[in-house]
Amino acid sequence: MSPTPPAATATTQLSSAVTAVSGPILAELRELAQHAPGRARVEGWRYLRELSAADRRDQIAALFAAGTRPEQLDGAYEGLIVGKLFNVPEATLANPLLAINPTWRGKTFNAESGTGFNRLIPLARYAMRVIAPLYRGLRRVGPEIVGFDFHYGADVGLVTPNIPLIALNYGVEEYSNPSVRTFPIKRTRDEIVELLPGLYLGRALLRMHSGEIRTIAHFALRHFENEEVRS
Repeated sequence: MSPTPPAATATTQLSSAVTAVSGPILAELRELAQHAPGRARVEGWRYLRELSAADRRDQIAALFAAGTRPEQLDGAYEGLIVGKLFNVPEATLANPLLAINPTWRGKTFNAESGTGFNRLIPLARYAMRVIAPLYRGLRRVGPEIVGFDFHYGADVGLVTPNIPLIALNYGVEEYSNPSVRTFPIKRTRDEIVELLPGLYLGRALLRMHSGEIRTIAHFALRHFENEEVRS
């Protein structure tokens, strides 16, 4: 019998870990979504909040690995930072601030143009004057501040698991996104998978100056119920 190739062994181990950590609950949520999709999204969002509060990075990563590429992202989505920032020195400062008042509200996508932006609370305008003083891309839209624009499209993960997903590119020159140490969003790439119809899990990757790519955060998105915030 020929030995199992290392790549195949790694894939098998990852699959087993995903099943062991995320399988039962995610499978139940997906079953619920077949006849009660709205309820499944509510329960899934609650579960992500629980994982976030406990900072269960292993379970969050396993859920991401079990996700599938969304068929389409279009319109406004509510956002949730899932767990703490990690793998960067700035996390020590950022995590206590995020626990007090996360400024991020979510993302808005335009499927026709393949572009989108992030939505923040109005207070973010003042915070960004300190964190990224040269950035001029923030603007007021209704009750929110929007900015940090991106292009997005179908791709595969840059780091393990290298699964099909939707990737967000913040490095587009026309957007002039900041690349300062305190807020290096220009070197950030978001990757998003679908857990359930209308419920998504994302990870933020940061390209270090050495060329290394690190996962530094996770976030969730869900369809907005309040049509007034769509813009």
